[in-house]
Amino acid sequence: MSKRPMDPKTKKKLFIGIGTGVLLLLLILFLLLLRSCDHSIFGGTPTLTIETPQKISKTETEEFTLDVTISSFGDAIYPAASMSISFDSSRLEFIGVEEGNVFIRNNEGDVPQKLPNWSCNPEQCNKSGKINIMYLDTTGGKNAFSKELLAEDDNVVLRLKFRLRGSVRSGDICALIFDDAVFAASDETQSLAMTTDTLKVRDGKIVIGE
Repeated sequence: MSKRPMDPKTKKKLFIGIGTGVLLLLLILFLLLLRSCDHSIFGGTPTLTIETPQKISKTETEEFTLDVTISSFGDAIYPAASMSISFDSSRLEFIGVEEGNVFIRNNEGDVPQKLPNWSCNPEQCNKSGKINIMYLDTTGGKNAFSKELLAEDDNVVLRLKFRLRGSVRSGDICALIFDDAVFAASDETQSLAMTTDTLKVRDGKIVIGE
């Protein structure tokens, strides 16, 4: 007894169903691969991030800030830290550094923690197009960064304050790129640094809108 040929409409529906299933499977595999790659790159390694804001209007005249966050620290204490960030000084004016919410130790006072005093020269930064920021604990460890002072999230090391220059146009993308970053430990082998791949970085950008 011969089989009855499949109706063309039924065949078409079958092919569409199979195609949809394959596409969904590929999408799931892609998302799993993307998640795996992100975890392998940034998973357990301390990561310094310039948080990207929403679009900023080209007519914006107010100063604005960008958070620089840290995901974690190692087991050491870090009495010194520095970072160097390139930016387009023809479109952005760097105003200065504002305090974040990541504390340092305060073994010299009654309160066990305090905020670091970052050193930066905005005038020189605008001339060079490079933001150089440094913290140095002159006590040798009594006022150092340490992982026990980090919160579970929202760890803002510092905030970068900017103003848009009159030269910006709608559609401009102003990148902020880490050239160097380090949290230095007394034992150099325990330091966190871009150069040794013990500190990851995520650059930022400012998108200019209408």
